[in-house]
Amino acid sequence: MEETAKVRLSKEEVETIKSIVKKYDPAAEILIFGSRTDLTKRGGDIDILIVSGKIDYRIRRKIRVDLQLALGDRKVDLIITDDPEKNEFTKIAYKYGVKI
Repeated sequence: MEETAKVRLSKEEVETIKSIVKKYDPAAEILIFGSRTDLTKRGGDIDILIVSGKIDYRIRRKIRVDLQLALGDRKVDLIITDDPEKNEFTKIAYKYGVKI
């Protein structure tokens, strides 16, 4: 099944998110988690988990700005970790998120 069929984002939005993140780390894993993975709901922010050892605070700010410019007024929650097993929150987001 195509990843856009598993999340409430358009194909263009998924591709935009992927291209922005991959610009800074081509090997990064990108997952959508939270309400956007529930196909029965409407609206909601876009929760993104990025697993990368290369993305520091400076690059995180650049990604956030790029996403804001590309996606407009949508609220985006961006979580970046080098190890999703570090804490319970990222562990759950990684387990139940949809990889894009």
